[in-house]
Amino acid sequence: MNSPLKKPFLSAITFLGRRKEQSQFTDPPILLGGCARSGTTLLLSILSSHEDIYACRRELGLFNQVETREGKVVPTRMDRIYRCLLFHRIPASARRWCEKSPSNIREFENIDRFFSGHFRFIQIIRDGRDVILSRHPQDAKRYWVEPERWVRDVSVGSQFVGHAQMHTIRYEDLINQFEETMKGICDFLNVQLTERILNWHQHASVRRNNALFTEIGKLSSRSIGKWKDPGHKERVEQLTSLPEAELLLEKYGYLQTGSS
Repeated sequence: MNSPLKKPFLSAITFLGRRKEQSQFTDPPILLGGCARSGTTLLLSILSSHEDIYACRRELGLFNQVETREGKVVPTRMDRIYRCLLFHRIPASARRWCEKSPSNIREFENIDRFFSGHFRFIQIIRDGRDVILSRHPQDAKRYWVEPERWVRDVSVGSQFVGHAQMHTIRYEDLINQFEETMKGICDFLNVQLTERILNWHQHASVRRNNALFTEIGKLSSRSIGKWKDPGHKERVEQLTSLPEAELLLEKYGYLQTGSS
């Protein structure tokens, strides 16, 4: 992307995309993050049903590459969001955009510096014992998330719990206490808990995502507590043998009931 021929194109995309953003959106952008396989895609799909929110269908990784210029954080791929805004139809009612990349959780400080606090971030956490059992859809013999990654991502996110721009939820609460959890999210975002949100699966504009290989399904608790199956004992112990993992599982209430 550093080709001299592409620089004018990216500059034009950035210029036009910013104009589109400024003319369409009045409220702070929303970023979603958390360890992979924790429900970020599900949450994006749910939020895409809200009249006020335009949800980007693809993970953009806006902050995966940043530079510091004159003391300011400069993401090198912000053109991705501007491209998204220019080349996709955005409902006239949308007042803000929403992007999800699991890696956002590791870039929270850069995100905060770039937006100068003018953003909202939702972190989603899921029981690591279930997260590490998720198989990669392209290779059923391979696990998607290693125990060390869950510990790393949840540890990083834990540093910012309580930050004014961050709201933290658990995947299990999103599934089992949906309306209450979404009420908390909507209050944090300063939007109404609408009928469209409560019946999100009928209205969601994001039904497929590059993190999925099938259309997203309705809420289901089937994937909660899979780790209890004795067949997963060895894999689960790879996580629970890590001292940091036990502390995090306890911190987020996963050791109190043994499930969620």
